[in-house]
Amino acid sequence: MASPQTNLSILDLYAGTDFVKGIQVSEIESAPDSLVGYALFGQMRKNFESKKFWQFEILKNEYDFVLFMDSQITKTIPPGYYNYDVVLLHTTGVRSMLLQGQVNVMPTFTF
Repeated sequence: MASPQTNLSILDLYAGTDFVKGIQVSEIESAPDSLVGYALFGQMRKNFESKKFWQFEILKNEYDFVLFMDSQITKTIPPGYYNYDVVLLHTTGVRSMLLQGQVNVMPTFTF
């Protein structure tokens, strides 16, 4: 089953700059009502079989979270298209996909 496209399906990241994206759980269809009891993990890679990946730092509270990647990391990412996902890990050990989509890595601002 394909995930429906949302405003979170495509993220733009400028290489060499800090990446910050705040997300409310209410924006995500089939997300739990609360993030209490969950750990979140996120990464991006060229494709789902790629060994090389870049990890997002994730800060969360009960109802929203922030994806963050420092400029020291983003400067190492070649421009192009990548896949990303955010996975939930419940205290019971159950893992589930919270969010997935595409990241457009651009070398610089166009203005």
